[in-house]
Amino acid sequence: MALKFYDSPFHVTHTEEVANKMVIKVDLSIMLSKLIADRNWTQAEAAEFLGVKQSRISDLMNAKIEKFTIDAMFDMLDKLGFKITWSMPSQQKATMQIKKAKVKTAHNINLVTS
Repeated sequence: MALKFYDSPFHVTHTEEVANKMVIKVDLSIMLSKLIADRNWTQAEAAEFLGVKQSRISDLMNAKIEKFTIDAMFDMLDKLGFKITWSMPSQQKATMQIKKAKVKTAHNINLVTS
C-alpha cells in the first residue's frame, strides 16, 4: 500500500476548499497570538486594544479557529499595524504578504492553485 501525503492535517478530513481556509486561519491565529504575547498583554488588554470581547481573545489564544473568519483576523492585524497585500501574477499562483507598517520584515503565505 502506497503512502498518501497531504498538504496539512486538515486535508485528511476536509475538502480542499475548507482545508485551505483552515490552514490560513491557523497561521493567522498563531501570528496574532504571538503578537499579543510579545506585547505581554493580558487577554483583557488585548481585547480592549483590538475592540473585541475578552472571550474572543481567549478563543484566539486557544486556536478555536472555527469561531473566526479570515476577515476578522485581518481586522485584528490591521489594528496591530499590519498591512495585508495580495499579488496574483497568474491564475495558478497568488501571494499574500502581511507586513508591519514601517518595518521591512514580512510574513509570507503563498497560495498556489492546481
